Amino acid sequence: MRLEIIRDEAGFAALEPVWDSLLKASATRSPFLAWDYVRLWWEEFQHHFQLCLGVVKDESGTVRGIAPFVIGTEMDGGRQHLRHLGFINGLGQLQGERLDLLVPAGQEAEITPLLVRVIANSRARWDVVRLNKVPEESPNQPMLMAELRRTGSLAGVLNRSYCHCFPLPATWEAYEATKPGNFRRNIRRYWSILTTKLEAIVAVAGQEISPAEAMQKFFELHAMHWPDGVSSFLRPAAKRLHQKLCLKWIPTGEMQLSFIMVDGAAVGAVYAFCYLDELYVYQLGWNPAFAHVSMGNMSVRACVFAAIQRGLKLVDFLPGDYRYKREWSGDKRVLIDMECFHQWRPRALLFCLLRWAKRRFDLARNISPAPVRKSTASESAE
Repeated sequence: MRLEIIRDEAGFAALEPVWDSLLKASATRSPFLAWDYVRLWWEEFQHHFQLCLGVVKDESGTVRGIAPFVIGTEMDGGRQHLRHLGFINGLGQLQGERLDLLVPAGQEAEITPLLVRVIANSRARWDVVRLNKVPEESPNQPMLMAELRRTGSLAGVLNRSYCHCFPLPATWEAYEATKPGNFRRNIRRYWSILTTKLEAIVAVAGQEISPAEAMQKFFELHAMHWPDGVSSFLRPAAKRLHQKLCLKWIPTGEMQLSFIMVDGAAVGAVYAFCYLDELYVYQLGWNPAFAHVSMGNMSVRACVFAAIQRGLKLVDFLPGDYRYKREWSGDKRVLIDMECFHQWRPRALLFCLLRWAKRRFDLARNISPAPVRKSTASESAE
């Protein structure tokens, strides 16, 4: 087998026929790595990045694995002066979750050591390697980390983020039985108020609401909690991406967007991806005027109920330790951000020195680093 590095648009486009089949055979099967998503991401952000796709082919020319990398700079903060190598959907203003190499499960020992050579082979073009949101349990993760340590300096895990999740039983009643009595009573009470006193109904994008209209309604609901500039989801490039994505994925069932409607108006919704047998809760939006009926939780209730009806097996709330995620879930999955720096790049050395000095200064003043507030879903579901 041999490694090729693809840096041109034609080579990227040529991978479309094999991309999704490789992803679905991989241990990490994420909607954020699906062809439609990464292609739309590239259309929006290609002016800020260069392709650096590692492709392993066998003797017959069959693609056996893909390292979906790009090289570019971040758009703000101290890192904007560094050239990063990272996942195609893992850098910039709109970043995905659960990112990894595309390697068939069980073949990592054979293919991954070849794929990770992209990092060393492209060393002249990057200052730092930043691989965000890699599942800690990924079979590729130890080999990626070993390559970072071999190729760069100060290699390690920068962040760990926890994704609250839970397995889906066959019925809503079976799910309710796994929850504490107080949680069950509150969900039943608020749902009863919604459906009887307020005469709320559930409308599904692609059925009662067209995909384009549904996406616009959802942006409006989401913006009631996260103004432009705070939620990366509401920035123009992200809105364009998701407006295009909904036209592709709502008809195929790969996107689930259900609304709670009261008097003909959308008052709550959950935007989720359905990839294979898992549901990924991506964003929430709800009208604060309905906080008295816990509209956020009611929107999650409608979303989970629909997922059970579809026969999905797991719900993943993605990163963020918010209360509603803890209340709905019982398990966690861990994502890690890994990085290493070029040993001889002045910019990389200066960045590391300044970061070390700042941490020492903050430690001396007993100041914890300010958390980065980032919207993956509304902070409260009430």
